[in-house]
Amino acid sequence: MTMRGRCMMVLTTLLVAPPTAAEANRAFDPSAAYHELTDNRATLVLRDQTHLSVTMYIDFTSALHRALAPQHSETEFVLTYSAMPPVRFRDALHKAQARFVINTRVQQSPGDTVVLSNWTWPDATAVQAMLQQHAMQTVVAPLDHAHAQPMEIHADAIAAQPIRAVTIRFPSEFARVLVVSYKPNQVWVDPTMRSPRITF
Repeated sequence: MTMRGRCMMVLTTLLVAPPTAAEANRAFDPSAAYHELTDNRATLVLRDQTHLSVTMYIDFTSALHRALAPQHSETEFVLTYSAMPPVRFRDALHKAQARFVINTRVQQSPGDTVVLSNWTWPDATAVQAMLQQHAMQTVVAPLDHAHAQPMEIHADAIAAQPIRAVTIRFPSEFARVLVVSYKPNQVWVDPTMRSPRITF
């Protein structure tokens, strides 16, 4: 079946069996679905001298579209992958994640590349549910622009030498990423004494 045929099949299914009122309210509740800051962003936290924590908040719909089906429109991608059998969808998601891992690089400045490990990814069921909500919105309000809540990706970088500075490269599928970096200040607070002065 062609891409166009699959898209029409998904649209027909959604129109014949539209979401209940409760499902529609959950799917389009702005307080549940949207976030003030929807731009792609990453937070780099130096936990100790050699441990860098990297947390990314990414528009996963757009990133997956660019990774898996850039030759098709985003609408075609959403309709096709939202209706995909869960096992096939999970395989496609793992393929995209492997691509993202390969193309995310942290390098000490100056120094060698620091390998990222302990990756955590959004659950495949949650990602497909997000695409299904996007597909429903495409049917119910095709002229409205969908704003998906960014999904969280996490990884750790453990360096052999103390980290003074790094450069980072993200996959091209993530587009532009706003990076926030810091080294936390830690103080003990005794219950019988006033805490040390905490500055920002």
